Amino acid sequence: MSYIDGFVIAVPTANKQKFIDHAYLGDSVFMEMGAIRVVECWGDDVPAGKLTDFRKAVQAEDDETIVFSWIEWPD
Repeated sequence: MSYIDGFVIAVPTANKQKFIDHAYLGDSVFMEMGAIRVVECWGDDVPAGKLTDFRKAVQAEDDETIVFSWIEWPD
């Protein structure tokens, strides 16, 4: 069974390409350290929750997009 590390962050929407470039650098480091895969998910339709949601969890501003990333490690 694999082990997963997950991350939720808010990224300024205008900095999408900067985030992608940064993620490529970091992803290669994790792969060198033994990760099976690294996945970056740029939020497209992240709904607001009634009590809590990803936007509230990271205190996202209106000009920010939610990113959910995870790293899969071997057992």
